[in-house]
Amino acid sequence: MIITLGYLVIAAAAFACLVWCLKAYLAERSTILLPTLIPLLFLWFDSFAIAVGQWIGEGPVLLTFTYMRYGMHWGALPLLFIVAGMLLRRAGFKFAENKFVMGAFCVVAVFFIIEDFRHIFIVDFYPACFAETLRYVTKVAESQACTPEMAGVGMNVSPAAAILVNLSLMLVGIAIWIRHKWPWLALGCIVMFAAAATPQSLVGPILGNAGEPIFNFAVVAAVIRFGKGDSRPAKAEPAAA
Repeated sequence: MIITLGYLVIAAAAFACLVWCLKAYLAERSTILLPTLIPLLFLWFDSFAIAVGQWIGEGPVLLTFTYMRYGMHWGALPLLFIVAGMLLRRAGFKFAENKFVMGAFCVVAVFFIIEDFRHIFIVDFYPACFAETLRYVTKVAESQACTPEMAGVGMNVSPAAAILVNLSLMLVGIAIWIRHKWPWLALGCIVMFAAAATPQSLVGPILGNAGEPIFNFAVVAAVIRFGKGDSRPAKAEPAAA
């Protein structure tokens, strides 16, 4: 049950990150916090669904959880491209104030939202097992096949959006580190890269999941640190008679 406990801890950490970002957004209504918040809405649910999959078992409930997990990931993660561009602006990089530069970040985000989310309508999901966990995936790795005949079944979906989001934010983080001596965004992205690159045949997908709250805590911290000055204006009070 160690793996299950690990996923529950990761889910709790991701939920804490969501609460932190939501509180910051409600307090400031900062325009940069909204596209940061949306990908966090179901991040916690990703690890939670894997943790409870063994008790739910194969069937429509776990499959519904799977569509929620993948749909939110494919449809919301690319918003962080926009966050990367906005962070450059807020951190004082003049070139990012050009509307075409920010427009490029938005175009890339929209492209990957359309490109990735379409898979929700065309892929099939298959059960995968690792240690005591059970979840649905688009392609079953040999090391995670519940039965020998399921090994290799399914189709891979390109992780290009996740890789490029991490790379973009890491480059932004390095630029911020150099200019502002603030290393945490870059370090969070590096941890995410290292966690995602760990072969799943050794420990399953749990390290990739574990890297996500660290990555997102770093993103939220950067947005709070450098996102000042773009809050929605408060409504003017009526003048006294």
